[in-house]
Amino acid sequence: MHARIGITLVVLAVVLTAAACGPGGGGQPTGDQPGGGAQPGGGGQAGGTRVAVTEKEWAIQMGEVPSGAVTFAVRNDGAVEHNFVIKETGARLDGLQPGQTKEVTVTLQPGTYTVVCDIAGHEEAGMHTTITVK
Repeated sequence: MHARIGITLVVLAVVLTAAACGPGGGGQPTGDQPGGGAQPGGGGQAGGTRVAVTEKEWAIQMGEVPSGAVTFAVRNDGAVEHNFVIKETGARLDGLQPGQTKEVTVTLQPGTYTVVCDIAGHEEAGMHTTITVK
């Protein structure tokens, strides 16, 4: 009887640990995973405001960006791979394939930020924008 209770407790502990590390369970997903979160320096705070971003040759477009926790949903509407980098925070999403959407959550203070696709030649071709967070 005691062995059965002990096994049950071990199984319960494993299940709870796995749930805590899974999506939405407090783990830190990377920007390389579908629906992933922040890379180092990117905040990693869940919740807040969602901002849609469209990338294509050779532009980055998005709406108004508020301060606080912001989840950028970045869609590659182009024909080649792109990435998404907020230079001042270090937040980034790499490997955005055509038609793919990835997310990164960043906590932003009021100020000005530079957003780019830093794949060789893309920023120079026009894939950059400046956002003003209020």
